[in-house]
Amino acid sequence: MQVTVTGIAYRDAYAKDKTLPLKGKYALAIAFAMKSKTGGMLGSQMDNVIKWEGASATAEGRDYAYAPWQGCVDTYTPYGTVEPNQEYKAITDVNVPAKGGTLIFDDAYGGEARWELPTEDTGTGTEPATKFATRAC
Repeated sequence: MQVTVTGIAYRDAYAKDKTLPLKGKYALAIAFAMKSKTGGMLGSQMDNVIKWEGASATAEGRDYAYAPWQGCVDTYTPYGTVEPNQEYKAITDVNVPAKGGTLIFDDAYGGEARWELPTEDTGTGTEPATKFATRAC
C-alpha cells in the first residue's frame, strides 16, 4: 500500500471545550491518500498504526477521542477499504503537545513509514476536518 501525506493542520485542541482531559494542546489533522494495486486496508484501529513522536513525548492516534471535528469526518476514516488502483483519501488526528515531530505509520506486516512534520500548516486535504475546529458539524 502506498501512503502519501497530502496535508497537515494544527488547531487548538481545546477550541470547543476547555475542560477536556488532554495531554497536548494541539489537535493535529493529517490528510493522506492511499493507493494499492491489489486493494486492501491500512489496518484496523486496534492495530495502532498511526503515531507521533516529538522531542520529549509520543502520542497515538487511537488514544484521541476529543478532536474538535470528532464525528464530522467519519467518511474519511483511515481504516476504510482501498479498492484496487483507486485513490482513497483519509484524515486522521492526533493530540500533540508541540508542533513538528515525526509522524509514523506502522502496518500489520512490520512495515514502517516516517514523515518529518513541519511546524506550520501545509498541503491540502485537511479542510473537511479543520472547518469544524470551532463549530459543530
